[in-house]
Amino acid sequence: EGIITGYPDGTFGGKKNITRYEMATLLYAIYQNMKNVTDGLNSQIEALEARVNAIKPAQGGGTDTSTMAALNALKSDVSSMKAWGDDISQLKKMASSYEKELSSLGVDVEAMKKDIKDMDARVKALENKKSAVQISGDVNFFVSAGSKGSAGNAVINQDGKFAGGSATGAGIDSLGVNHELALSLKTDTAKATLVIGNGLGTGSAFNNQSFSQERFDTAYGQNGASNIYIHELYANLSDSLVGMNFDAKIGRQGVKISPMVMQRLDTTSFFENDRYDNGEFALDGITAGFNFGGSTKLGLFLGNVGGANLGVNNVQPIRIGAEEFGLGSADTLNVARAMGAVLKFGLGENGGITASLVEFDGNTVSTGTAQTAGAGFNRLEVYGLDLDYKLSGNLSFAAGTGKSSFKTNNSDNSSGNNQRQNFSVKYGAGDLSVGVGYRKIEANYQAPGDWGRFGVFRNLNDVKGVDFSLGYKVSDSLSLSGSQANLDTITFGGGVRGVESTTIGANYKINSNWTLMATLEDTKFKNGFYNNSEFKYTTLGFGYDMGANQLFKLWYQVGDNLLNTAFPAGQGGAGTGANKGAFIGAQFSVKF
Repeated sequence: EGIITGYPDGTFGGKKNITRYEMATLLYAIYQNMKNVTDGLNSQIEALEARVNAIKPAQGGGTDTSTMAALNALKSDVSSMKAWGDDISQLKKMASSYEKELSSLGVDVEAMKKDIKDMDARVKALENKKSAVQISGDVNFFVSAGSKGSAGNAVINQDGKFAGGSATGAGIDSLGVNHELALSLKTDTAKATLVIGNGLGTGSAFNNQSFSQERFDTAYGQNGASNIYIHELYANLSDSLVGMNFDAKIGRQGVKISPMVMQRLDTTSFFENDRYDNGEFALDGITAGFNFGGSTKLGLFLGNVGGANLGVNNVQPIRIGAEEFGLGSADTLNVARAMGAVLKFGLGENGGITASLVEFDGNTVSTGTAQTAGAGFNRLEVYGLDLDYKLSGNLSFAAGTGKSSFKTNNSDNSSGNNQRQNFSVKYGAGDLSVGVGYRKIEANYQAPGDWGRFGVFRNLNDVKGVDFSLGYKVSDSLSLSGSQANLDTITFGGGVRGVESTTIGANYKINSNWTLMATLEDTKFKNGFYNNSEFKYTTLGFGYDMGANQLFKLWYQVGDNLLNTAFPAGQGGAGTGANKGAFIGAQFSVKF
């Protein structure tokens, strides 16, 4: 009550269109009202917690009736706040859209955004107190189809997949429908997530949630059989150990470090879901974190990886060595176990330094690697040292170096050329953002990471060069982006221009619900690198805003490819040579 007061003459101007200035004033009033409610309730909750903690049970038992009455009085207010989730999400969007008008009112917009973020956290904390056992989940539907390519076979999209059950189908004959349901149970000390559906098939659908050569040149499938697997199943604990804050998780959980050391690839560009997109590998084991006070933290993990299976097929395999097609050997290290340590040193509030060491261990020795010719290996050690720092409100930079070494048990089989260096600077001011980066990834540097896609190929090594990015918000409705990468080879061909890649994108908000997204991508391999393959993708997407817990989007992609490098374990769907065709699909998802 009292948020909308009208004009001084007592009217509300019902026949007059509201101005952006007036909308900003209304937006700020709503924000202040919600903040006052949360601040007031938070103060009451803190006071009641103090009273509860101070209660000493009376002899023979009994209940503090005044405290119980106060707690009951809060229930209705707290319950109403639990429904604020969508409202706060909308408030976040509007705060960004009306940033200029709010600033003209004298509002500290950055402080307002921070308060909204804190408010969101408070509401989520209240939601988490609904019951001792929280039940949540998501339901997902993914529909895809494709046209027959100009060469008679299907055309692979940017993820290296094609639509349908056969390489020669088109239209409704290539229609595939994939579905997935996830159910999670969570308490203060444990969490379990069970997934059922046909999204993860054998050589179909998304195939697996991480990178392996077998998933390329395969179909999404049409009506694959449903499978079930345990995504998470762990217990957590925290305690004070020799004066340090300590926490641990035991069981199946997700682990990642950084894109250059250990991070699962997002190979599902057209499907949006945290299980696929969060970059974590499944670990059956233990993770432990130690806080030494201040900003120094140590993380440790040890366990089996790839334990999440659909029958005999792995859901999140770690396979090292097959990332670079056409270079080295197709032999891979199939990782069975992993252990690692991550030490973080904070540099105030502006950044920090991260040192990492991971050992990946397999059950068998593979031979013919890109390292020492003919040398067997069953382990890989990856070292990393990375820095992130924010110089000012507008300027930040990141730098890193690392090394990987193949081993046979404890014997080092590496033969040099196994390091990486990377550096990037980002600047943002108002509606403009600019970035520039440099990378040098030597031919024998390998890790289960995610450091970039060029055409359909990932994690290129034996390259060095620069990349640029640019973003500009033209208006509240339109934003533009672009990127360019020029990489030279280090050893291939004695050092030549290896790849050039350009991407241009635009987002246009048609109305309060619909958003149009468009991208143009052109990647050329040159001078014999990857046999001069070329990939051109034109993509149109439509997204419909259905609130924080629902997602609906459509897309249409035309691929114009010249694939001169055969996939090591491809099923012959696309075939080599020139090919052009379309890929279309939709996703609908609901969280509960």
